[in-house]
Formats: sequence, C-alpha cells, structure tokens
Amino acid sequence: MPAVATHNKYIFACPGRNGFSTYPEDINTFVSNVTFNILRDSPELVADVASGKVSRDVLEMAIIKDLDRHKYHMGLYREDMIRKVFDFMFGYGELQSYVEDEEITDIDGTRYNEFVIKRNGLRLKIPVNLGNEKIFDTYCKLIAIRNGGILNENDCHCRVTDEKYRLRINVSIRPRNISGPTISIRKHRRKSLTLDDLVEQDMINEEMHSFITNLASTDATVLFCGKGAAGKTTLLRAFVNALPEMERVLIAESDPEIYPDKPYCIEQRIKKQNEGGRPVTLRDLVRDGLTMSLDTYCIGEIVGDEALEYVKAAFTGHRALATTHSESAEDAFGRLLTLCKSANSGESEKMLKEMMAKSIDVIFYLKSFKVVDVLETQGYDAENDKFLYNRLFRFDIEGEDDMGFLKGRFIKCGKPGDRLAAKFYRKGIAVC
Repeated sequence: MPAVATHNKYIFACPGRNGFSTYPEDINTFVSNVTFNILRDSPELVADVASGKVSRDVLEMAIIKDLDRHKYHMGLYREDMIRKVFDFMFGYGELQSYVEDEEITDIDGTRYNEFVIKRNGLRLKIPVNLGNEKIFDTYCKLIAIRNGGILNENDCHCRVTDEKYRLRINVSIRPRNISGPTISIRKHRRKSLTLDDLVEQDMINEEMHSFITNLASTDATVLFCGKGAAGKTTLLRAFVNALPEMERVLIAESDPEIYPDKPYCIEQRIKKQNEGGRPVTLRDLVRDGLTMSLDTYCIGEIVGDEALEYVKAAFTGHRALATTHSESAEDAFGRLLTLCKSANSGESEKMLKEMMAKSIDVIFYLKSFKVVDVLETQGYDAENDKFLYNRLFRFDIEGEDDMGFLKGRFIKCGKPGDRLAAKFYRKGIAVC
C-alpha cells in the first residue's frame, strides 16, 4: 500500500512514527520536492505527458513511487496529493489567474517573492510568493521542460512557447543568473484585437484605421518597428487579419506569437538545436517559402540574417510583413541593414540600401502601444547616402498622463506618394 494512502487523516506524521518521515509543513515545499525528484530522474516523462505522447497514468505511478520512496505522509488521501502535484506540474500555480486574465500582457518574476504584471501598459506589483529559491528554481525548470525546452546547470537559459495559453516564456537560472531564477512571460490574447479595437484603445485613430485597411488590400510591403512591448506584434496581427481572405500567407516565427484568424495562412516556426535533427532557422523558412506559391511573407520578428531573405522576398515582388526593433522609424532601415550584413551574402551596402528602398513601402513606428510615426519610403539618394521618406502620419506627443500613457494628438501629415498611390489605384482606392 502506498505510504500516503490512508483512511485516517493525520495533520502531520510524527518523526519516525510508523516509519514515516515528517511531511514538510509548507505544501509548496512538499509539491516542489516531489516535482524536483521527477524532473531530476525523468524530465522527458513530464514533457511527453504534457505533449500527450504518454498517458498521465505513467506519471502518476512515478509520483506514487517517489512518495513511497521518501515516505512522505500527510493528512490527505493519495488522490489529493497526486492532484496537487499534477496541478503544480501542468498549471501555473499562483500565476494561473494572471495567465488567464486577458487584460494582462506580461508576467515577470525576478525573485521567488518579486513578481509584477503589465496591465494596459502599466506595470504593477502582485502578491505572489513561491516560498523560497529552490521552489522557484523547480518551477522554472518545470515550465521549460513541459513546453519542450531544456533547463539545467549546463543549459541555464531557455525560451519556450505555451500554445494553449499563447505564452512566450523566457526563463533562466544559476549559474547564468547571479541573483537566482527569473521568468518572463509575454502573453498574447486568445481573441485577437481588430483594427476597430485598436482605435478604441487609442493605438490608432479613424483616419489611420482607414489607411491601414486600404494598405492591407494592396500588395504593399510593411515594416513595423519600435522597442520591446511597444505593440508591434499586436498591430501586425491585426494587419494580417485584415488581409484579403484568399491571400496566401506564410507566417514564419521563432516562437508562435501571431496566431492569425485569417484563413489560408501557413504557420511555421524554427527548429531549435535541442529538438533533434537538422536545425531550421527563420532564414530557411523564408527562403523555402519561395517554392510555395505565396502572396505574402510574414516574419514575426527580424533579429538576424533572415533580414536578407525578407528584403529579397519583397524585392522579387512578394508582399513582405515583419517587425523589428528600432529607436525610430528612420532608424529601422539602419537596423535592417546591419542584420542583412550578418548574412554574408556578398551584396554591397549600396545594393542592399537600394533593395530596401525599392521594396519596403511603409514603416510604422510604435511607442507605448501607440503608432507615433508612419513613413512612406520614396527611394534612396545614393549621392547623399540617405533614404527618402514621405511622412503620412505622426502622433504629436505632449507628455504622459498619471498612468504613464502618452498624451497628444494624431496628425495626418501628407498624401501617399506616386508609388503607394499607384498600388491604391490598382485596387480602385481613391487617395485622400
């Protein structure tokens, strides 16, 4: 009979009583100890159960064996103990309610007792305490392993995705972290925000909504840029969902983040080295897409040499959409150029600049979940080594309110130039 199976409910077993060891007084410590032992002895079992490859019964037997081996005993029936361990292994524990809150976009833990969330762009403390560093360490390893990652002393940093909850999770532990384990969770809404929703949330105004809708109906190539958490992916997702229904789109990402609602989208992600077989990069995905009869390429985030394939795809007449980090709309091409050079393709800097100027039509720059600049690319002046732009919209920033949101007003700065106007004209759209 398993050590925890009893019809007599004790609060705690006394040391040495009936051969049982004292049960840890903190339930988190108990659950963490059992989970730690399972992860140490057979981490692949947790990952296989999480993915549905192995029955939960197999993991349940492993839990029972661990309980018996360490002679844990408490005034709960065996089934209750097993359920608590399963809840810890496959839920998010004290963070679960925040994971399920649609208004929260980020959950970050810098210590076992230091957690914050970001709600509507504002960072707030939350009363979460996992007990101690060991429990937090086990928690981080568990989340990484069950989502297909590896986290241990040799591989002490991991980035994984939970597709059920649409989470991008970044975790790291000692020895990389001097201060102990940390976790950063970026959440994406299960119900995507539409362009109408973005007007309501003041990311864009009605005039910009009309412009983006018209832009989506053309074959214009668009780049969305800004700092981290500026709203780039949110706007890109709304743009993808506004594309014509029959448009065939390849969405290539390091980790799933876009989750399109539009039909006829092919969603692909990279294959990391720890997943076995030949690794597949973002550059591979975009390059291979040239044989797939696509209308549009969409790269979730350009961070490396895939920048060159993005520019090449756009230069060959395909629509190409992407996000990247930059300090301003004007800096976006500088960032893209630096990443293109890392591909060592042989193209000169001048050639790359000309390709970008001819193929990328519009740049959206976002800051604090607001579109603050929209530039139309009009060409590249080789003699003076500068890109030529036509500013279409900007947000005149007047400051921040008490909640930290940008105050100001949207300004329409000009009409689309000849190249963009021609794209509108071919779709029967009047340029205003």
